[in-house]
Amino acid sequence: MSEDKWVYALEEAELTDGEKKALVIDGQRIAVIKKSNALFAISNKCVHMECPLSKGELEGYVIKCPCHDWRFDIRTGEFLDATELTIPTYQLKVSDGKIFLKMQGETQ
Repeated sequence: MSEDKWVYALEEAELTDGEKKALVIDGQRIAVIKKSNALFAISNKCVHMECPLSKGELEGYVIKCPCHDWRFDIRTGEFLDATELTIPTYQLKVSDGKIFLKMQGETQ
């Protein structure tokens, strides 16, 4: 059984409110988003055709896929039009201004 591991992602100062950063960590495409001074980390691949969600429009806590307008809640990963579909979300923590992501057992 694999253990959870925290992996450095980026500096907290690199994100302003409403900004999205596309990263590749441990081979996973991840988008880190700052919204209302809270941080969220989601898969950067839409479940439909793997379009990069980081290129989508953010309205409130909803990110819209740039390819076909599929809408996901960045807090839960839930697809708003069919809640049985979700994208992975990742736990994160901030320590000394650095953002770390939990990379095993990542789906909340």
